[in-house]
Amino acid sequence: MTAIEIDRPMRRKACRTRGTSLRARRAAGIALAAAATLSLTFPAVAQNNEELLSSCSDAAHQYFENFDAPTDMRVDDPRVDGTRTAGGTIDLGNYVAEIRCGFPAKELRLTEFYVDGVDLLKDLQAGRTVSGGDTPNYSRPVGGVLPEGSSFAASSIISCERKGTGSTQCDVGVVREGNGNGFVMVFWPDAGNRVLYFEDGEIVRYDQSEADGGSELRVTRDGDVQIVTIGDARFEVFDALLLGG
Repeated sequence: MTAIEIDRPMRRKACRTRGTSLRARRAAGIALAAAATLSLTFPAVAQNNEELLSSCSDAAHQYFENFDAPTDMRVDDPRVDGTRTAGGTIDLGNYVAEIRCGFPAKELRLTEFYVDGVDLLKDLQAGRTVSGGDTPNYSRPVGGVLPEGSSFAASSIISCERKGTGSTQCDVGVVREGNGNGFVMVFWPDAGNRVLYFEDGEIVRYDQSEADGGSELRVTRDGDVQIVTIGDARFEVFDALLLGG
């Protein structure tokens, strides 16, 4: 079968944020709790990249009720209609969630809020947030076996490699969100993981961070196996893992 290659360059402006002082975090928590509705429904006068990053990061902290979790956010180039988007990740300890935020042109009013590809803006506006006990369990499935209480729909082992390790085997867990969408979390043998997001059964993006240096996602096919390359890393993901069956 002829290989199909998909190049998906990602142009973003990066800015990394970390937890600030305890006093500042408490002040932020109080401000968010007292003015959550206002911040989500009323525009601000100014709009610059730092404000977009801060608003998206604050929304993520508010949704997960975790103001200490480090975030890695970026601002995208403006859309044709002037609306803006920002997003990245929030590290919750047991897993890293992907966050996407949208804003009208020249406003800081949040009009889009996605967590791992799921639209949760109405939940955030209504105060239906996620506390520590409700956080998904994305612990490593060892040897293709899901741990007790896992939030993965299935697990397996795939071929993988990266610079310095050569070809090896990686544990993976998959979350299926319906309609062929979801994400695969690939666990490196030593430590760390990589998240690959798929739509309509095709891998389309990854959890890009500042450390990736803008590495492009490339996907080719060998039958029912998607061969994913990100910089020096390579993964072989079979369709059945994504879609089941």
